[in-house]
Amino acid sequence: MLSSPTIRCGTTLLQRLLCSSENTLIYGEEIGKDLELQLQIFASRKMVYLHSRQRFAISLDRVMQGDTNDWIPDLMPDIDGYLVALREGSFAGLSYCQQHAEKNGRTLWGFKYPGWQPHLIRMLFDAIPGTRAIYIFRDLADCVRSAKAWGELHSEADTQQFCTQWAGHLRFMLQWQDSNPVLMLKYEELIKEPGRAIEQLRNFLPFEDMKSEVLQYKINNMTEGADSRHDHHNYIEPAALTERESDFIEAAMKAVDSLPKTGS
Repeated sequence: MLSSPTIRCGTTLLQRLLCSSENTLIYGEEIGKDLELQLQIFASRKMVYLHSRQRFAISLDRVMQGDTNDWIPDLMPDIDGYLVALREGSFAGLSYCQQHAEKNGRTLWGFKYPGWQPHLIRMLFDAIPGTRAIYIFRDLADCVRSAKAWGELHSEADTQQFCTQWAGHLRFMLQWQDSNPVLMLKYEELIKEPGRAIEQLRNFLPFEDMKSEVLQYKINNMTEGADSRHDHHNYIEPAALTERESDFIEAAMKAVDSLPKTGS
């Protein structure tokens, strides 16, 4: 999984770098959206079935013994087996991603989804053992300026919420990395010292022959004019900040006790 505290943190740039490796394929955000839905459905249904496991078992046993004179509209099969099947169905999309990647010689695969909620990250790690995460974060002021330029923030209230999310998500990941396989990567260091960042990535997973020249290209607009929300191909300059927005940024930065050292 490739994620970040918010949008505009560099997940697309890192996705492109990882995909430049001959053994890696990082799928895009639609996969993350589908997985988000399936994770929540599976988690909620699992809670229901485990909570009522004994009642379901008693009802099934009676029917199997020939007693059908009972209220059985919610008759269930063996709950443990059913949950295994439900889990396989819920994550069939991810299984296909793996098959597709490996069929094309990409033994390392994943998806990118910026701004993933902490509870979803917990669900993912719980539901799919062996999950590993690369988490890229960026200076908050630059994130806000970029998000404003893209038209993602329409008011100072939006900016305040954006800053709160950045701080909350980053604080969570700082704690999560202590007991889970997570690589924290700072956007500014990726740009300034790509060789060092690439080495950190290789130490985390065996990515092969990533092409650092990918980092020289700024792509923050869609390449086809007909599909572009801005109707042009030009680089979109970051927007200016208001005084209140700068205050929101400062408060959010203070809310994060300390930023992680990359590769920690």
